[in-house]
Amino acid sequence: MANVTDPLARPIHGTNPQNLIEYITRQRIYDSQYWKEHLFGCTAADVAEKAAIQLKAIGGSYGGNAKPTRFLSLVLKMLQIQPDDDIVYELIANENFKYVRALGAFYLRLTGRPADIYEKLEPLYHDFRKLRYRNPMDWRLMHLDELIDELLTEDRVCGIALPRLPNRDVLVDGCRMNTFNLDGPRNSTVCTKFDLPLNDIGSMGDAKLDYCTKAVY
Repeated sequence: MANVTDPLARPIHGTNPQNLIEYITRQRIYDSQYWKEHLFGCTAADVAEKAAIQLKAIGGSYGGNAKPTRFLSLVLKMLQIQPDDDIVYELIANENFKYVRALGAFYLRLTGRPADIYEKLEPLYHDFRKLRYRNPMDWRLMHLDELIDELLTEDRVCGIALPRLPNRDVLVDGCRMNTFNLDGPRNSTVCTKFDLPLNDIGSMGDAKLDYCTKAVY
């Protein structure tokens, strides 16, 4: 029963949330010592605490026997207990513990709606703190903004296949992002820093955004 998804958890992308991690990887996590000793009976608050104290790196599986990292184990635990969205957003907003932020961002990328993903993850492009990343056979350093870029652009991160994410401009053109104040191109940090004008989206873009605003409000 320790590996069963919370009965109150809602399906994600039409399936059991834990199925977002491949079966073989899930079984290795269930069999790991870290899962059995540290994650049994954890609540969302316990996961956040363990991420702050015990996480020292991110990554998927490593070694000849594909041992799962603690990061991946915590992701699976979050999928199992399905914390409230507000708790996930608090993890992402946490500026004191970079690995807590990385955990929340990865979980949201797996489970969130496209507009929510862009709204919550794009601001993290401004976080340049270094992260340890465990490859299957070695280590490397990466920055948190690199992780965010991979989550928004790549199909697999940390060895996990990510759900398909529509391009940002598709959501903007479809009026899906106005309610999140993300209409139009993403503001460039360079433009903000040097007071440069943002790209003009053109008269057709202005008309489209006016139409979307009227449709939403």
